[in-house]
Amino acid sequence: MIQRIQSLFLFLTLSACVLMFFFPVAEFLSDFHYYKLYLLEFQNMVPTTEQIFSNYFTFPLIGFAAIIGLISFVAIFMYKKRRVQLLLIKICILLNIILIVGVFFGYPEVISKQINTEASFGISSYFSLISLVFLILANRGIKRDEKLIRSADRLR
Repeated sequence: MIQRIQSLFLFLTLSACVLMFFFPVAEFLSDFHYYKLYLLEFQNMVPTTEQIFSNYFTFPLIGFAAIIGLISFVAIFMYKKRRVQLLLIKICILLNIILIVGVFFGYPEVISKQINTEASFGISSYFSLISLVFLILANRGIKRDEKLIRSADRLR
């Protein structure tokens, strides 16, 4: 059924992935530079300075967030096939861990070396952590349902 608690967790994961596109992932502020890293672009906030990174710099982040959101959306409607749903959620968890590593360690490190400043993380970076928690809770709920159905099959 679509009204199970894991469907709600998957929907919240989808919502967190969509919200990542609208808020900054990180901000980089130094004496001469001010940049914001969004999922869609690396934005230069000082108009007189040149752009350091190309427009294709954030494509891996976009790809991972979009794939996680898409798989979560598909997994909502796979409620009759719990094993496939579990597999999809495990794939999402793996992709989300890669996204978290990229958001917290990969991109800030590369950018910090280039402009010699530290990153201050925005709200969008924490949406990836929130979506990971929701994916783990959905995984747990599906396993609980699978266990309940197997126990009911033994009683027949």
